Order: sequence, then structure tokens, then C-alpha cells
Amino acid sequence: MTTEATPPTERASAQVLQMAGDEQHLRTLPVFYYILAGLGLLFGCFGLLYIGGGAVLAFLPEAAFASNPDAPPAEVIHALGWMVVAIGALALAAQCAGSVLLVLTGRFIAARRHRMFCLVVAGITCLWVPLGTALGVYTFVILSRERVIEQFGGRSQPAIGR
Repeated sequence: MTTEATPPTERASAQVLQMAGDEQHLRTLPVFYYILAGLGLLFGCFGLLYIGGGAVLAFLPEAAFASNPDAPPAEVIHALGWMVVAIGALALAAQCAGSVLLVLTGRFIAARRHRMFCLVVAGITCLWVPLGTALGVYTFVILSRERVIEQFGGRSQPAIGR
């Protein structure tokens, strides 16, 4: 059995193709992060619905449910309304914070900076099933390539096992 060595020209052309592919992936990733951030803000609007519905309960006049003898006391309904407002505000704030992280990650990938930040956000993004999972795994695959690591300024510490 003989194995032929790959000629240097073929090896060089394969490296050029790989570098071009990495560049294309690094141009595509920020676009996907911006799209996911927009979707996150869109879904964050559901928090506004909770805030509106809770405000209606919180400011509902006592006369609205005084005619029903089985109705809970007005204080309970008002407290429930404020709890719904708090849940809606928390959901809205979380979605806005997540969208800001996604936009920052897109900008950092485009600028080839803060690779570790991008990897951490990619891990968090994996929790947003199914689109976030696909984007997070895609980010891990691309940002783990040696040539991409070099574009981000190299490793701050040596890789394990190298």
C-alpha cells in the first residue's frame, strides 16, 4: 500500500478555500444574530400584553365586581393585577437584555473581537429552541476553528491537550 502525498498546490488551494469559507461564515453569523435579536424583541412585546392586562386588573374599580357575591376581595384582585404587571415587566426586560446581547455578539463577530463573550452568548442562545440552538451550535463550530481564533487575536491561554 502506498500513499501519495498531497501536492503543495492542492494543499494551498484547499487552505484558500477554507479561509474563504471561514470569511463567508463570519459575515453570515452577525446577520443571523441581528435577525434573532429582532425576533426576541418581537416576542418581548408579549410582555407588554401582560403589563396591560395586569394594569387593567390593578386599576379595576371595586364596583366592577361588587355585584358578584362569589368574587374575591378587591385587594386580592388588585394584588393579582400588580403581580401580572411585574411578570410582564420582567419578561419584557429579559427579552430586551437578551436582544442587546445578541446585537452585541453580532457586532463583535463582525469586528473579530471578544471571542469569549461571543461563545458565552452562543451558549445562552442555545436555550432558545430551535432557532437559538441552531445558531449557537453554528457559532461554536465556526469560532472553534484555528484560523478564526487567529482572526480574533489568538488564544489567551493554550488549548487543552496542545
